[in-house]
Parts: sequence; C-alpha cells; structure tokens
Amino acid sequence: MAVQPVQPEEQERLWEQVLTSVKSRLGSPQAFDTWFRPIVARELNPETVDLEVPNAFFVDWIHEHHLNTLRVALHEVMRTTPDIRFTPREPSSLPPAPSSALESRSMPPAPSAPAAAPVAAPPAGGKLWLESQLNPRLTFDSYVVGGSNRFTHAACRAVSERPGQVYNPLFIFGGSGLGKTHLLHAVGHTVKRTKPDARVHYVPAERFTNEMIFAIQHGQTLAFRNKYRNVDVLLIDDVQFLAGKESTQEEFFYTFNALRDAHKQIVVTADKAPKDIEGLEERLISRFNQGLIADVKHPDLETRIAILRNRCELEGAGFRLQDDVLLLLADRVRGNVRDLEGCLVRLLAVASLTHQDITLELAEDVLSQYVNAEPDHLTPERILTAVSERFGVKTEAMLGQRRTQVVALPRQVAMYLLRQLTDLSLVEIGRVFGGRDHTTVLYACEKIARRINTEEAFGEKVNGLISTLAS
Repeated sequence: MAVQPVQPEEQERLWEQVLTSVKSRLGSPQAFDTWFRPIVARELNPETVDLEVPNAFFVDWIHEHHLNTLRVALHEVMRTTPDIRFTPREPSSLPPAPSSALESRSMPPAPSAPAAAPVAAPPAGGKLWLESQLNPRLTFDSYVVGGSNRFTHAACRAVSERPGQVYNPLFIFGGSGLGKTHLLHAVGHTVKRTKPDARVHYVPAERFTNEMIFAIQHGQTLAFRNKYRNVDVLLIDDVQFLAGKESTQEEFFYTFNALRDAHKQIVVTADKAPKDIEGLEERLISRFNQGLIADVKHPDLETRIAILRNRCELEGAGFRLQDDVLLLLADRVRGNVRDLEGCLVRLLAVASLTHQDITLELAEDVLSQYVNAEPDHLTPERILTAVSERFGVKTEAMLGQRRTQVVALPRQVAMYLLRQLTDLSLVEIGRVFGGRDHTTVLYACEKIARRINTEEAFGEKVNGLISTLAS
C-alpha cells in the first residue's frame, strides 16, 4: 500500500501537535525550549521524519535523553512509527549553558559512552550514517580504552574490520552507562567508512519490537523481514527487552539465523550475560553462546580520569581542569560513565552561569548536590568494625601509625572497602585513617585489588566481607 506524502502545510500543523505532545511529557519548559523549539521539521511522513537541529550536540543529547519521548509523541499524532533522522546545521561541542545547569540534576547530561566526540565526517554517500540510525559522535576515536573495556574494545575493532568473519555474533554485556551503545555505533561507523556500500542498521530491541507489532497490524510483515534480513551488519541494543516476548523472540530468532547463515555480522548488547536474562528462550541463548561474549566493567580510577580529560578537550581548545578537581570527580563518581560526564557538565555549567573559577571548593559543592548521600548502613564505622572482627585487629590499631603486617593488611582492606562501598573520596578516606595522604590510600586499594584477582582464598575472604556489609 503506497504511503501518501504529507503536504507542507499539513506537515507544519502535525509538527506543532508533536511539539505540544512532547512538551506535556517533558515536564520542564526549559528543557523543551532548549532542545525541541529550535528543531525544524524538514520532512514529516508516516514512514520518515527528517528533523533539522542546530548542531551535532543536539543529535547526541536527544538520542540519549529524549528520543523515546519524541517517538511516543510522533506515534500519538501520526499513528505510525516512522524512522527519525536528524540533520545538524553545523557542528558544535557545547550545549546552551542554561539547559545544562537546569537539567543535569535530574537527567545526567552526557552520552552513554566513555566520551563524546566532535561530529564525525559522514561516510561516502551523503546521509548513509543517518540511514543506518548511527549517532555520528560515537566512534572509536572518541572511546576511552582502559582495563575495564580493553578486551571488548579489541573484539569490536576486529568485528568492524572483518564483519561476518570473526566473532559472529558478538554479544556485549554490562551495566548501564558503561559504553555498550558507544561500541555498537563505533562498529557501524568503521564498517561504513571502510565499506561505504555496506548495509548497516542499528536498532534498540524495543524499537525492533514496536516495528514488528506495527508491521503485523498493517499487513507489512514481508517488508519488515526484508528490512532486517537484507543487511550486512545488524547492531541491536538492549536485547534483554525481548525477554518474555515470545512472538518477537521468534521473529528475531529467524532473522538471526538468516543473517548468520549468510555470513552477515550481528552485534548485540544487554545488561546481563545471555544465561542470566530471565525470559530469554534457550534457543536464543544457545545462538548467542556460539559467538563471543564480552563484558564491559566499571572503569577504574585512571580510566575515569582519562575520560574526564578527553571530555574537557572536546569542550574547547586548550580547556583543562586542575588535577585535584579531576581526581575528586573521578574518585567520587564511580557508578558509570554517564553519571561521571553528567557531573562534569554540571560543574562547567555552574561555573559558567555564576562566573566562577572551577576550584576544588566549587567541585565539592556541585558533588554534594549531584552524588547521592552515603547509605546509613555503610558508614566508615561499620566497615571498620567488620574488618576488625574478620581480621582480629582492634579498630584503634588500624587507625594508628603501626605498620606491621598484622595491622597494615586489614588497614588496607578497610581502605579498599571504604572506596568500593561508600562515596568517600581518596582524600576523605585518608582523613579517616589519621590524615594519611590520598596516594597512600590509592596504593592500598590497588594492592588489595591485585590480591583479590590473584589469590582465590584472599578474594573469597574480602568478598565475604562485602556480602556481610551489603546484607
């Protein structure tokens, strides 16, 4: 059934309805005025929506924070699920400062990857990166590599250079905000750069499900299957969303088989390993296990500092933060990269809006509002008491100056646990132990981490402590 084009005057009316729907859902007039009012609808049809935005940062921000809201609004107004394409008018690395300040508290303003990047040059063929649904900012060049992601990064590099020939499928899992989506897009960009004619398609699992439902309702299942079974590289994000959806899993299973039999590359991400996703069918788990399964862990301190430095470079030529401020941010915000970059953007916005220099004091003030308070049951006192009981050493001895092995080891374990289980910075942990330098704390934490990884019995002892404290 042919799709009737929407006339220009009708497009304008429909877009205003979409904006009204978006505004009602955002709950923040400032966010709406900043991110949606500047958008110009260049094309608005049941199958395709082409939106012109001021710069590449808008593409990134809307993808990360408001894309689902926009899709819901479009579906409400147009009763379809069109492909959304963004066309930036000009490259830029900074959002309007007021929006950053207003939104960063409730919605961490950063991409879901270790670092942002200037808009990449589109590959040959004009808007092919748009047709692939790829975010132009998420490339390998803008991805910060560390011990927590080095193996997975290498696997993605190999897949992007020889799609369909190695590690097929490639299954990436890890917590939210650790850079899985960034790696998916980076694979797509590399394939498009080296093979401009390659058909690359990125899709979140939720969108895959919605498209399938729409295709069934409108008798377009053949078109749906042709769309996904005739690509060279399929990048599917958050596959755990398929759990419990039998019809969608069946369709994806046959799509998966068709692509793999044709030696086409499949890369999948999820928040857990295949075997740990409840409601995922055994036949899909089996297919995923046939390839390579790689995880992305929380970045260590050094990687977090590198991520912040990378982001600072992107904020402007020659821009940098003092080392003590970088260390404070990287040490305090350990949850995920999105939160880390969100805290940095908030700090930059506050400094800009209030015309202040970025000092350690200002960073402390921003962190006090941004980072969740330490849970009551994980106070330093409780951790010290638990270590004291497990190692048979008095708390006063651990806090004192004795350096014998009997005291030094539990002291280092306590420092490690304080860093892992609380929001205290290295400097603050040093104060707990009689004003010790932050480098002493860092050395202790790294030493204990190495012993946990190399000595099974010691690792079980420390993990047992963690389990006790977390209960």
